[in-house]
Amino acid sequence: MRLIERKAAALCALLVLVLSACGGVGSGGTAGLASSSGGVGTGGTGIVFGAITGFGSLVVDGKAYSSATPQYFAGSDQSEAAETSSAAVGLGNQVQLQLDAQGNPASVIIEPALVGAVSQVGASQFVVNGMTVRVNGSAAAGPLTYFSGLSGYSSLTSGMQVAVHGAYGVDANSQQAYVQATLIEQQPGDSTVNRLSGTVANLNVAAGTFQLGTTTVQISASTSVLPSGTGLTNGLWVNVWSNTALGANGELRAVVIRARTLSGTTGQVQVSGIVYRLSGAQFQVSGIAIDASAGALASVVSSLTPGEYVVVQGQADARGSALVASSIRAYATQPAQLTLKGTITDFVNLERFLVRGVPVDATQAQLLGAASGASLRNGIYVEISGSVSSANSNVVSAATVFAPGGAPSGGTVNYRGTVSQLDTASGSFVLSGSQDDDGASVVARLAPNVVYANGSAAQLVDGASVEIEAEKGTGDIVAYGVFFKTISASSGGELETKGLAYNVTSTAFEVNGLPIQINGVVPQGGSLVNGTKVEVEFTQSGGQNLAQTIAVDR
Repeated sequence: MRLIERKAAALCALLVLVLSACGGVGSGGTAGLASSSGGVGTGGTGIVFGAITGFGSLVVDGKAYSSATPQYFAGSDQSEAAETSSAAVGLGNQVQLQLDAQGNPASVIIEPALVGAVSQVGASQFVVNGMTVRVNGSAAAGPLTYFSGLSGYSSLTSGMQVAVHGAYGVDANSQQAYVQATLIEQQPGDSTVNRLSGTVANLNVAAGTFQLGTTTVQISASTSVLPSGTGLTNGLWVNVWSNTALGANGELRAVVIRARTLSGTTGQVQVSGIVYRLSGAQFQVSGIAIDASAGALASVVSSLTPGEYVVVQGQADARGSALVASSIRAYATQPAQLTLKGTITDFVNLERFLVRGVPVDATQAQLLGAASGASLRNGIYVEISGSVSSANSNVVSAATVFAPGGAPSGGTVNYRGTVSQLDTASGSFVLSGSQDDDGASVVARLAPNVVYANGSAAQLVDGASVEIEAEKGTGDIVAYGVFFKTISASSGGELETKGLAYNVTSTAFEVNGLPIQINGVVPQGGSLVNGTKVEVEFTQSGGQNLAQTIAVDR
C-alpha cells in the first residue's frame, strides 16, 4: 500500500469511517466520510424537500400532506434533530418529509439552511457564516420571505442571532452560492448554535476539513454523518450543525452533517428550490440532480432559466443519484398560494388573531360563508388565503376568510382549555373553556402517536391547562399533539398570545405584531430578551395592550 493510502486508511479509522467508504476515493479525489451513528434519514420510501407554504395539514410548496401521521424533529441547543411536536413547524420552514408506502409523512425534519450571527447587512441581503442571504419580495421568484421575531428586514442588525430557512442557489454570473430566504427567525442572543449548508469542496481527509463557500468546516472522530452510511465527497450537498461557537478564524466544527441524498428512496419524490447548473435537460435543485429528459417536459425545460424557483416531482433513478422528473412547476408561472386552514386561537380582533400559530390580519379580507367581523372568535374553523404582509412581514395579510360552519372530517383543529373528566383508560377528556363552531365544549381523545410538548403524559390530569392540535374525526376529535401552557387558563377574561418577543425595551416589547406594555409585570421562567419564546396574558385599556402575566420559555 502506498504511503498516502496508508494515511488515508488510518484517518478513516480515526474518523470512525465505514470500510465501504474508506476502500476507495470519492469524487474529486478524496476519501468518503461515513456516519458514525444512526438517526433520522432517508431510505425505502418517498421523500419531500421544500418550504412550508400553509397549514391545515402540512403544505409544502403548494402540496398538502397529513400533519397527523409523522414524528417531528427540530434542532435544539443540544441536538441537530431532537424529537418535537407538530407545533414546532412554522410558516416558511424548510423541511424534509420522509413518506411511507401510502405517501403519508412518517417523519418531518425542520432544517434551517443557516443559523448564526448576521453580518454585512445590505439593501436586500446579508451574510451568515460566510453565506449570502437574499430576501425575496416577489411571489414569482419563490415563497416570500417571512419573518418571525422581527417585524421585517429593517429590524435586522449586525451581530443578531438568526435562523435562516431558504433555498440554496448558485449565482449564474459570479458562481457564488447564496440562500434565498423563506423564513428569517430571530434567535436568543446567547445562542451558540451554528448551521451552514452548501456543496462540499476541497475535502481534505488528512487535515479533517472541507469548504462550504468561504467557510472551513472541521470534522473529527466525533462527527456524525447522516443518513447512516453516507460517504462525504466533493460535490455533495450537506447541512452542517454545531452547538459550539465559531473558531477564531471563523471555522465551523461539525458535530452533525446531514447529507441530501435520494439513496434508497423508492417512492414519490418532490424537491423544491432554485435552478442552478442548468445544462440541457439536466440541472440541480436544493442539492439534488434533476433529470428532466422526459419528452413531455421539453417545452418546460426549454423555458427554464438559472435562478428561478421550481417544484419538481418524480422518482429517484435506480442508483439514487438523480430525480427523474415527471412534472416541473415554475413559480414564475404558477406560484404556490399561501393557505391556512384551522381553528382561530389568540383572537384579539380582525387585525390580529392566530391560525395554527400564524398571525393573521383580516381587516382587508373578503369574509365568506359564516365569517363576519362579529362572528369570528376563538374556536371558529376558517380557511384563509393570503400573502405575507408588505407592511409587517411577520403577519399574513388575508385576502379571503371562509368559515364553512365547522371543520371538515380530517381537518386540523387547535383548541385551548383546561382538562376535565379525563378517562385514562380511553384517553378521552373535555377541554373546559374551549368551544367549537357550535359553541359546544370540546371533547377529545388521544391519538396512539400523541406527542407532548412543555410537559409529559404524567402531567395530563384534570386541571391541566393545555392546547391540543388534533384531527377532526367522525364524531370525535383525535389529539396528536398536547402542549402544556406555561400560563394557567385564566378566568378573568384576559386576551392572550404567544410567539417570539422582539423590539424588547425596559417597558414594552412586541409579539405577533402586537405591541405589549410590560406594565410592571415580572416575567416568569427567565429574562425577557429578543428572540425568546413568550406567552402573554394581557388586557386592553386606552388603546394599549397591558400585560398581566408574561411567561418565558427558553
